[in-house]
Amino acid sequence: MASAIFTKWCALFFLVAQHAAAALLMRYSRSVPSQNHWKMQTAVIVQEIIKGIACVILLLREGTLFSAFSDTKELLRTAVPAILYLIQNNMLFVAVNYLNAPTYTVLYQIKILTTAIMSVTFLQRRLSLSQWLGLILLTSGVSMVTWTQANPADTKAVDVSLEAINVDLFCGVGAVLLAATTSGVSGVYFEKILKGSSVSLWARNLQLAVYSVVAGIIGLYAGGDLADVVENGFFHGYTLSVWAAILNNAAGGLLIAVVIKYADVILKNFASSLSIVVTVLFSAFFFNTSMSALFGLGATLVIFSLFLYAELVPPFRP
Repeated sequence: MASAIFTKWCALFFLVAQHAAAALLMRYSRSVPSQNHWKMQTAVIVQEIIKGIACVILLLREGTLFSAFSDTKELLRTAVPAILYLIQNNMLFVAVNYLNAPTYTVLYQIKILTTAIMSVTFLQRRLSLSQWLGLILLTSGVSMVTWTQANPADTKAVDVSLEAINVDLFCGVGAVLLAATTSGVSGVYFEKILKGSSVSLWARNLQLAVYSVVAGIIGLYAGGDLADVVENGFFHGYTLSVWAAILNNAAGGLLIAVVIKYADVILKNFASSLSIVVTVLFSAFFFNTSMSALFGLGATLVIFSLFLYAELVPPFRP
């Protein structure tokens, strides 16, 4: 029991560090104009291949490699979160086309609440009043933090009709809500199959990596980047910082599974939200990112929400 608790909190700590490092590494790899020629979709494919290779090595050490593909039913169950992740990513692309950056970044934080609702609905998880309050404060706090980092100049043109604006708003908000819902469902479903079957953690991750590679190749074709990759090479533009970002993201994929296995998908969202605060703090030092009073308030709410959710704040008694 003590070992499982230690594993849970270690995984959460490293996930916060990994998420923060991911944002910083990706930003740095894109900050040098002369090196900004690599395709994001190829990086996604490579990181999933690396994650799959790591799982193969771990399964070989356990002598259970073929268990990942021996049960067709379990293999098909893993396809569900893979398809949901694909829908989620596509809806985010749609939302970006219809909404400005501040609106998009704030609305997408609804995924924190949709994940909690899905956990209560499908996993019969019980949350106390203080935990629900913590989730609401977390959503508000991380929305404030992401708002301060969004570009306020990124707004839609004002010389369009009110009807066109309403259509854009309807499509954009609908896409974000669908993305947030699929995020909650996929996370909860992945937790359910991780904890509710005999398939090992690494076998399940290998299955998901295979599906993700296939989805990445489809995305490469659908996004119109396949011709450029064929012409210039798959690894065109890759630098040391790009490889560092890829390796970090691959490690993050494994860490997320460990967190969901030993904790839950709600705590995973807490770790992701806290990493946003850490990222902005590091960006202020290394990229001269400005920090406002709104960021301070949002960061305070995020941290306080962690204590509320963990029920470390004594209940208020009038």
